[in-house]
Amino acid sequence: MTDDDVLGAAWPLTPFDGAVGFARRLVIATLRLWGFELGDRADDVALLVSELLTNAFTHSNGQLVTLGLYASRSERALTLDVLDGSSAQPELRAAADDAEHGRGLFIVDYLTDGCWTSQATEHGKRVLATLTLAAQPSAAQRQQLRQRIQAARPLPLVFSSST
Repeated sequence: MTDDDVLGAAWPLTPFDGAVGFARRLVIATLRLWGFELGDRADDVALLVSELLTNAFTHSNGQLVTLGLYASRSERALTLDVLDGSSAQPELRAAADDAEHGRGLFIVDYLTDGCWTSQATEHGKRVLATLTLAAQPSAAQRQQLRQRIQAARPLPLVFSSST
């Protein structure tokens, strides 16, 4: 893995109606902009963003939350990095059958095959979760695909009003 193989971005987010949906779309769009082929994993990425941010917003008492995204083609993985102001560490625990909350970390654990962790920080905590992706096309393969798409596009028809 080289340094230029890893791409990263981070966004400060405040809890507002629709913030989680906004973050899901932002992460998916960023990964696609970086040229990642998500395939079947797009829904998993969106669900992981939802679970991590919902937990962070729930426990941060309205404080700013930072969402980081790091992705590597060669490692075929992306990591979400969520920082919030709560010192309460997340933990897997059984939820009652009729409980409306308490299953989010089980979803995170399942999606990431257990590759998540939480760390105390000076101002709260950081939760990191890594999701594996399918093999990614190389830069040459992406360029070749762009050229094929460009070549397959029909030429625009140009009409002239002059006779």
